[in-house]
Amino acid sequence: MENNNVEIAGLQEVNYDNYRLSKTKYNSLTNFVGDHFQYSYFGNTINFAGGQYGIATISTLPYRSESVKHLYSNDSDKNNDKFIAACENYRFEDKSTIKDMEDLRSEYGMSLVEPRIVTRILINKDGQEIAFYNTHISYASTKLRVMQFKQLVEILEQDDAEYKVIVGDFNADRNTTDWKIFADKFNLANGQEGVWRDTYIVDDDPTMRVNSIDNIITSKNITISNVQTVYSTESDHIPLIADLTLN
Repeated sequence: MENNNVEIAGLQEVNYDNYRLSKTKYNSLTNFVGDHFQYSYFGNTINFAGGQYGIATISTLPYRSESVKHLYSNDSDKNNDKFIAACENYRFEDKSTIKDMEDLRSEYGMSLVEPRIVTRILINKDGQEIAFYNTHISYASTKLRVMQFKQLVEILEQDDAEYKVIVGDFNADRNTTDWKIFADKFNLANGQEGVWRDTYIVDDDPTMRVNSIDNIITSKNITISNVQTVYSTESDHIPLIADLTLN
């Protein structure tokens, strides 16, 4: 991303000071924040493995405010309470906690839903303020995903900032038509001029019908150009990058 002069980016599935991957606490952000991306903001989605797990924004630009909103979920499902407890108790070195998670997944499958959030920071670029959002949408069901899409549209429409950008893993793996919820009022990088770029690169899920599941969405007063992906094997997703011009 540094080689491509990326100024700001949204990260998903961030392990934040937890024991998910090692016997000592691990923070994914240490791999990103440094001389180039000097600023970061983490949003906790769920307490996980003695720490936190969620999404983060990394930026070369400072920001002056931050906030989190929770998205629609099925938190009322009693089985979800067991799942959330198992997430918090999970430990890399404790096989019993891993088995507890696997057993829940096996028994309840897609009915178990991780909480989902959207984060917002306010950045300044060339004297213009931009509301920059980051999210990771649910993969559990198309119905829930569409509800979350509609909620995001409402959040963006209610934002008083002149310029608005939202990035993330939207998990729209069934079709490309669900993006129409955004298309009338916003600009989309993925799907621009009918070109859909695969950003999920691991061909291990036969239920997925499309792999163009990440996107950069902007208010209409922002022009999107030079949309591209950068191939990497560091993750099961590859970065989607675009130039944004404030009009």
